[in-house]
Amino acid sequence: MTLNPITGDPQFRECPACGNLTPAAAAACVHCGAVFSEVEQAAHQAATEYSFLSALFTRSNPFTMIFIGVNVGVFILMCLAGGFTVTSADHEVLIGFGAKDNNLIAEQHQYWRLISAIFIHIGVVHLLLNNYALWIIGQEIEQIYGSARFVVLYLATGVIGSLASYMFSPAPSAGASGAIFGLFGVMATFAFKYRKEIPQTLSREIRRRVLPVIGINLVFGFSVKIVDNYAHIGGLLGGIALALAIPYMRPDEKRAPLAWRALQVICLILIFVSFVGAFRNYSGPQLAFSNVTRQRIPSVVTYFEQMKEGNQLLGDSFKSLMTALDGRSEAADLRAATDSIEKGINTVNSVPRTDPEADRYRARLLDLLTQQKNILTEFEQSTSANRRARLTEAERKLLENHRLFLSDYSKWLPGFMNKHGYRLEEGPDR
Repeated sequence: MTLNPITGDPQFRECPACGNLTPAAAAACVHCGAVFSEVEQAAHQAATEYSFLSALFTRSNPFTMIFIGVNVGVFILMCLAGGFTVTSADHEVLIGFGAKDNNLIAEQHQYWRLISAIFIHIGVVHLLLNNYALWIIGQEIEQIYGSARFVVLYLATGVIGSLASYMFSPAPSAGASGAIFGLFGVMATFAFKYRKEIPQTLSREIRRRVLPVIGINLVFGFSVKIVDNYAHIGGLLGGIALALAIPYMRPDEKRAPLAWRALQVICLILIFVSFVGAFRNYSGPQLAFSNVTRQRIPSVVTYFEQMKEGNQLLGDSFKSLMTALDGRSEAADLRAATDSIEKGINTVNSVPRTDPEADRYRARLLDLLTQQKNILTEFEQSTSANRRARLTEAERKLLENHRLFLSDYSKWLPGFMNKHGYRLEEGPDR
């Protein structure tokens, strides 16, 4: 009696004519020469394919569901910060929770955003579409490659997508799309790489389903401006490259090698560290149940309105000062000018922090307001005979700096607003 290893693809079968074991792939018995009929060969082929597919697709896929759960959990927390949204999200909330932001990554070295961005979604539609795609493709990849390799593939392709977005797209972005495209790339490469080893029906079915999905989504990404196609392409190419190097978990493998399980643990630790980084650097709105149903004004709109008001109050102070100086009395009444400056400083101090460039303009306006306040204070406290002349000269220089600020700010502002989904209309303010 001999022992043969049990594998997903039987190596021998019993000859119906002589009863001896003969190679499973042979068209005739090597012992008696009996030729197997097409029906027998077809039946054996079907049994072999069934054994192969059963060994792969009866495996568990816990991490697909875990990642879907994490996506939903993060979205719920975002709703507590910025309200329930369908197709958008407040910029301040996105950045607070760890979306990819080129300035924060480059200037403040917040590299953890390359990972945390994978689990953040911009509205419930974005969340549902990505989670549905992950539920479909993620389960199959996890069953084919095993949970350990799946975690490595998901995180690696997601990070590659984030890096591609960082290199080629300056706009903030978030979502699991890069990782999902990576999984589609893995699946397509698996069907090609192992086309002689896996059942033809499986290889054909993968090509029939996966390739059109990749093509349609790439076309959609290039035609819709708000879609971060760089992350999609980066994830896709990363998935193809990784699948060429990483073997799938064959039917006779019962457990992943220790090296892959160690890499899985490292990946999970990196994900946890990215969440810790987002928590420690959180600067978004305070979480509250009341935010879920409340219509919250986006921070970029608040930024625009408060900067506009602060600039207007500075202009009011200039006008009030000129009116006071036009009077004949040496003791000019500067209360109106001072009141405008105080209100302007309070307004600009409360401007939300949206991104570093926007904050630099906020700081410039605040500096102009502070200079005006210092000029007014110095004038009121001075008793010198030429104090009006000194005030006029200081005010002239400040007005020149203000005109320079307005020139720079007006050139920068349309692009900033457009990046966040708003277009500035020409015409009088109302």
